[in-house]
Amino acid sequence: MAEIVVADAGPLIAFGRLDRLSLLGAIFDRVIVPQAVYAETQSRPELSDALAIRVAVQSGSLNIAAPAPERADLPVDMELAAGEAAAIALAASCGVLMDDSQGRAAAALLKLRVIGTVGVVVLARERALIPALAPLLEALRASGYYEAPRSG
Repeated sequence: MAEIVVADAGPLIAFGRLDRLSLLGAIFDRVIVPQAVYAETQSRPELSDALAIRVAVQSGSLNIAAPAPERADLPVDMELAAGEAAAIALAASCGVLMDDSQGRAAAALLKLRVIGTVGVVVLARERALIPALAPLLEALRASGYYEAPRSG
């Protein structure tokens, strides 16, 4: 995975809910957040995850990026939300942190490296940043995080 990653809202919200955004900084040299993604994470600013994300931005742990140009090389029938589209457009030279299945499919078509929330948790365990996988995965589920089953 790239040392720089462009993050989508889902993983940021998941790690924000668990107060574990610091794992992203421990795994990646730089975490870029498109403006559209940041706006999505702040749609309910009173929530603890939104506050955690704001604090991470203010501390410099997460870096807000200016809007990227639209990508014209996606199939016409792929409709992505603004956050996923912005993350993919910025991720051309690095990886993308995304859970959304349609966004992951679009990134795969563009041959971008993709990692999801669970992938970050696995890397954190492999690098001894967390003591065990199961408690964090259970905390994710308990916080309302849903991982779609992977096909193939």
